[in-house]
Amino acid sequence: MNNVTETIRPRHEGYATGCDVLFALFPLAFMAVYLYGPRPALMLGVALLTAFICDFLVALLRHYPHDNTENSSFVYAAIFTLMLPATAPYYMIVVGVAIAVLIGKHIFGGWGSYPFNPAAVGYAVVTISWPEMLFKYPQPFSTLSLFGASDVPLIEASAHTLKNGGVPNIPTLDLILGSYAGPMGTTFCIVIAASAIYLLVRRRITLELPVSFLATCVVISLLMPRITMAARLDVVKYELLSGALLFGSIFLVCNATTAPKNKLARVLYGILCGFLTMMFRCYGAYELGVCFAVLLANAFSGYLDRICSARTLHKKLNGGKQNES
Repeated sequence: MNNVTETIRPRHEGYATGCDVLFALFPLAFMAVYLYGPRPALMLGVALLTAFICDFLVALLRHYPHDNTENSSFVYAAIFTLMLPATAPYYMIVVGVAIAVLIGKHIFGGWGSYPFNPAAVGYAVVTISWPEMLFKYPQPFSTLSLFGASDVPLIEASAHTLKNGGVPNIPTLDLILGSYAGPMGTTFCIVIAASAIYLLVRRRITLELPVSFLATCVVISLLMPRITMAARLDVVKYELLSGALLFGSIFLVCNATTAPKNKLARVLYGILCGFLTMMFRCYGAYELGVCFAVLLANAFSGYLDRICSARTLHKKLNGGKQNES
C-alpha cells in the first residue's frame, strides 16, 4: 500500500482576526434581519459572494492560487453592507463591494498593504454616486420585499435632523436598542458595545482608538453643539447614539491595517478621526461623515506612527545614556 502524503496549506495569518470580526458583526446582522425581515440577509449574501468573486478573479489574473483562508474581503463586504439602508438596491451592493475589494484592497497589493480602509472606500463611492438612495431609510418592522423595496415609505434618519439643526424625536431606550430608522446594522448601540467588548477580550482592537475617538466627539459636541434648542447632554446623547458613530468607532477606526501601531500614535489618530468626523457632520455635504473622516485620517496614519515611534526611541536612548552615566 502506497503512503499518501497530503499537503495541508496553513491558514492565512489574518484568518483568526477576520473570523473574530465577522463573529462580532453577526449579532448586528441578526438584529437587522429581526427589524427588516430576510432582505438584509440576502443583501449580505450578495456582498459576500461579490467579495469572493473579486478575490478569485484577482488571484486568477495574478496567476496564484486563491487562498480561501484570506477572509478580509468578507469582513469589509459585511461592514460596508451593514452601513446601507435595508432598501438599498443589489447593484449598489455589488458596485460598492467590488470597489472596496478591487480598488480599496487589491490595487495596493492586497492584505495588509492598503493605506485606506476598503469598506470606507466603497461607501464613499456609493455615497457620491447614489446619495438620493443612500440616506432614506425604512421604519423598523417594515415589510420589505426581497427583490424590490421601492413601494416602502422612506424617511430621513436622525443624522439628517441634526444636520438641519433639529432635535430628533427618538426615546432614549429606542436609541440604545436601535429601534429607529437608520443604516440597517449600525443603530444597535447595546449590541455594538457587546461586540466591542468581545473584540477587546480577543485583542483584535485596542482601547486607545475608540476611547480617544469618542471622547473627542463628546468634547466637540459640548463645545460646538449643532442644536441650541436642547440641553448639551441631550446633544451629546444624539450625536453618540444616533447614526453610525459607535459602529464606525469599532469597525472603521479600529482597523488594524490602516490605524497606527504606536500607542501614542493611536491616541492621536483617534483624536484626529473624532475631530474630522464632527467637522464632516457639521459642515460636510453628507450625513454619515465618519467614513470620509476615516479615509482622510488614514492619509496621516503612517506619519503619526513615524513621529511617535521616533519620539519613543529618542526617550529610550536618552534614558539609556542617563543610566550609563
